[in-house]
Amino acid sequence: MRAGPVSGAVLAVALLAGCGSAGPGPQEWTDRMCAAVLPFMQTAVEGPTAGEPQQAVGDYLGRTTEALDRTLGDLDRLGPAPVDGGDTLAANLQGGLGEVRSAFSGAKARVDALEPADPDAVERDLPGALEPLARLGSTTGPLDQVTGNPEIAVTFRASAACGELTRLSDAARAAAPDGPAAIDPNGSSAEGGGG
Repeated sequence: MRAGPVSGAVLAVALLAGCGSAGPGPQEWTDRMCAAVLPFMQTAVEGPTAGEPQQAVGDYLGRTTEALDRTLGDLDRLGPAPVDGGDTLAANLQGGLGEVRSAFSGAKARVDALEPADPDAVERDLPGALEPLARLGSTTGPLDQVTGNPEIAVTFRASAACGELTRLSDAARAAAPDGPAAIDPNGSSAEGGGG
């Protein structure tokens, strides 16, 4: 009879070990991934506010870089993917967003280096300062990589957060000619007028 309590304890430990050890399923993991990227997308499509072009664009690039930092941190905490190839996909997404972050940060440094006392020079040089963003247009967007995984593509289409990402990306593409640096948060940009 002494084996009974020991067996019960072993069974309880085995059950507890199984409870909560499994990570999120594919739908929850995809929802979390999209929710991590969404604040960056929302910030990116807001664009620069009205005001002096150098200040407005610099502030916008700073806000977007900060949003990307938060997104990358949230993606780091996402945890292992529950589907084959998901970890590679997540790493590629982080790598792509890291490149986007470098471009925004580089453009901000160049915009901040313009001489604000010479408005003609700012107007002339602002498009060149945004050149790091223009280079993003030739790369595959990070979200395009996500939807390339068949299992994640299904959960992506079923996710409200992912649907909002798609909507924002489409809106950014449609608005591309409107700003000093109309930016598609999926990784492409197009230069417009210098302000």
